[in-house]
Amino acid sequence: MKLRKQLLIVSLITLTLPWVGCRYIGEMEQTLRDSQSEALIAMSKAIAARMGSDSTIVAELDRLNPPRDSSPVFAHNLPAAPLVDGYQTDWQEQQLASQSLRGPGGALRAQFTAGSFAGSLYLVLVVHDDTRSYYQPTQPTPLVVDHLLLQLPDSEGAIKTLLIAASGQGRVTAGWLTGTQLEPEYQLTGVLSETATGYILELKMPLSWAANGLGLRLVDQSKADDASNFTSGIPPLVTESALLTRELGIFAREGVRLQIATRGTRPVAREGGITGSRNKPGFENHGFFHWLYLLSVGNRELPALDDSIHTGLLDTPEIHSALASTQAAPSGWYQTGTQQLVRVAAPIYTSTHPHPLAVVVAEQSSESLARLTSSAFYRLMVYSILVTLAASLTLILYASWLSFRIRKLSRAAANAISDQGRISDQFPVFTSRDELGDLSRNYATLLARLREYTNYLRTLSSKLSHELRTPLAIVRSSLDNLEFEELSAGAKVYAERAREGTSRLSNILNAMSAASRVEQAIGAAEVELIPCDELLTNLKAAYEDVYQHADFSLNIRREDGPLTLQGSGELLVQMLDKLVDNAADFCPRDGRIELGLYHAQGHLVFTVHNEGPPLPSSMHGQLFDSMVSVRDQSSGQAGQHLGLGLYIVRLIVDFHRGQVHCYNLPDNSGVIFEIRLPAA
Repeated sequence: MKLRKQLLIVSLITLTLPWVGCRYIGEMEQTLRDSQSEALIAMSKAIAARMGSDSTIVAELDRLNPPRDSSPVFAHNLPAAPLVDGYQTDWQEQQLASQSLRGPGGALRAQFTAGSFAGSLYLVLVVHDDTRSYYQPTQPTPLVVDHLLLQLPDSEGAIKTLLIAASGQGRVTAGWLTGTQLEPEYQLTGVLSETATGYILELKMPLSWAANGLGLRLVDQSKADDASNFTSGIPPLVTESALLTRELGIFAREGVRLQIATRGTRPVAREGGITGSRNKPGFENHGFFHWLYLLSVGNRELPALDDSIHTGLLDTPEIHSALASTQAAPSGWYQTGTQQLVRVAAPIYTSTHPHPLAVVVAEQSSESLARLTSSAFYRLMVYSILVTLAASLTLILYASWLSFRIRKLSRAAANAISDQGRISDQFPVFTSRDELGDLSRNYATLLARLREYTNYLRTLSSKLSHELRTPLAIVRSSLDNLEFEELSAGAKVYAERAREGTSRLSNILNAMSAASRVEQAIGAAEVELIPCDELLTNLKAAYEDVYQHADFSLNIRREDGPLTLQGSGELLVQMLDKLVDNAADFCPRDGRIELGLYHAQGHLVFTVHNEGPPLPSSMHGQLFDSMVSVRDQSSGQAGQHLGLGLYIVRLIVDFHRGQVHCYNLPDNSGVIFEIRLPAA
């Protein structure tokens, strides 16, 4: 794997920053939720203590709490006055919970719903009655027909009875009942409409009439018993108390809804709302970020919270727990619409009541927490992404710079020694003081020492030739003088062997001197324009006379232009002589040697192709070095050839700023030497 990819993978570790941030936001959100619950609990306890210490509030709560064996009438707060027309369309649209009137046997006789608006009390009763009897003017009193009795206590405890009867569909008549006498009452209006199972009775009256309680008694003449919502005392009319609402307003604050519920969990006071401002920054839906935020804080499944405006009940576990015990105010989280809210309840105690008189309910939406946590989360994500991108970009740039330096060093190391065995003197040396700088300097030092040693080996032949000539002359003169001495037959054999050895040594020194002379001749060579095709044609004829055991052929392509170059004709002839001599040594009898010449990319290419054994693959890079030979050491050729011929070829090619290569044929049937020299 490339270094750049490795560092890119390492840079992905920075992605743990957003993950850690998400975990932190989740923990922070949970901590804020707990803090919010504790703050609401403290607030609800303070309100409950204040309510329990005020005698006026305690009296109001006593009034709103019904006797344990009665069913109070709960009046919903209506947003608008319903039309009194004998139909319950207005009530059904608001989906308000209804109460029931049952007979002594528990049979359902009627369902009713009460509501208050602008100082008026509205009632709608759905009565189940198969046999209806209406009041006729000829009858002595409405008490002998189906009718409704409203029991209304006054401030002194006396109970007044209001009788409501109808002569048929349409408006009803009402009057205060004293004994069997009826005093008409015109402030109450009502309309009756029949249904398939009975009738609907809709009423409107002043709310002040029921300030001290409201008892409902439904009289059906076809049945022997009546239906009512009380058995002993008149139950209160439970509706929102202005006094309690005013007291709650003292503790109201933005985003918190405060309520008071009676022992029957009926809401009797409400102040504030849970919907906060959505114009504050940080609450916007940011698409993918918002999804990540919900994922980090957890998408908890919360129970749905019923709206007490419709149900008329605050019916959740923490309220029941607060009414039943003296433990710390419990709390619970609920889902209402798209919002999540926490609800806490604190019981209201008095010195005269051993049990809670009512509960203070405090609710607050998590919207404010969401603004805080989401704003922090979005900033965290933006910063994390910027840091991750910056770190990744920095690592990529650093990896690119580092890999560029490594590639440069790798290319320089690969090209430090050419195919001809020459050591480059242009190895790059980094000035940096890091490990790559040290490596480049160590490589440069190594190549410099290797270059010095190679130069020493290249000049070794001329040095040996010069140093060995004098001892060789002394040995040869001594052997010549031995010819004039009387020697035994055995001594003459040894003397002859010594003379042959000195002769071979002299040939070796002559070859080494020839290489030195070529090096000197190259320095003094004159450059001229040479027609290479004519030169090669003439040399081919000469080679056929010298090397008669091989068949020579010529392959010259002139279609690309004149085959001329600037160079030394004498050196070119010597170069070709060495190549042909080498080819002839390895070419079998009647084998083929082909001389070629053609243009290729601004160069003249000389080729010498001979049939014979292939070159060892291990010698390709050393073949043109001094004193390197691939001839069989057991043959006589090894003694006559020191591997200086191809070395001289390379010297001549270098002088002409060219390149020399050797290849084996694909079928290993021979060898091709190729020289590329710049064309004129």
